[in-house]
Amino acid sequence: MSKADANGMTNAAGIAYGDLIRRQRRAKKMNQEELGALVRVGKNAVGAWEAGRSRPDVSSVPVICEALDLSLEEFFGFSGESAAYPALDRAEAAEVMHRYAALNPYHRKVVMREMEMLREMQESAAVPPRKVIRIFRNELAASAGPGETLDSARGEEIYLYSNSSAEEADEIIRVNGNSMEPTYKDGEMVLVKHASSVRPGEIGVFINGNTGYIKEYRKDGLHSHNPAYPVMVFPSGDEVRCVGKVLGPVRSEEIADEKSYREWTDYERKER
Repeated sequence: MSKADANGMTNAAGIAYGDLIRRQRRAKKMNQEELGALVRVGKNAVGAWEAGRSRPDVSSVPVICEALDLSLEEFFGFSGESAAYPALDRAEAAEVMHRYAALNPYHRKVVMREMEMLREMQESAAVPPRKVIRIFRNELAASAGPGETLDSARGEEIYLYSNSSAEEADEIIRVNGNSMEPTYKDGEMVLVKHASSVRPGEIGVFINGNTGYIKEYRKDGLHSHNPAYPVMVFPSGDEVRCVGKVLGPVRSEEIADEKSYREWTDYERKER
């Protein structure tokens, strides 16, 4: 961003005050005399501003901004930098300018230096990065059709932004098939907490032989959420065991990268 010039005729964005005033005045279909009347200065003063021979007195700025439909931030060239904070309303801006105008030139310079120092401190303040955790993503899928047992896990660790479900989960498993739609779609990743049982109404990961299923457990069997699939009931003596509880889906915006993980671990190490 361009800085103001030495004689103070441009704002922090490098835009000449005169050019800004002229552009906005013309956009409002206003002549110099009309603007001067609103600001209570003469036509010649407005002409001098626009020609770059002088700039408005700071006490006139709120009135100029109101007449030209400009925010104080836009006038001084800080609109981009202050976007994260609420803009000053006209009354507050007028009060700030009134107090500033009452200071002598030396004290005005002191105020400007103090404000710049505070702004630099604010910008350099450390903002904690989002916490990122590593979690194992199992390449094996569960839900429908024959497959390898989930016990023979293979895969890799990935990074997730922390939330309550991610913190509780032990691994990520991919849903295979559409039997749990619309709750979980084919190919969707879900967070799983290792568990030997789930309560009725909860969704679990179940193993029967070499096949893994993601189903809702009820006392009468394992239920799919897709009505096209019947309730799964296994013959007596056929071993079916629960190996996990499904906590929820892994959403794309929750997936982090290695850089974010390093930033979090560096921050965590410094805070210890």
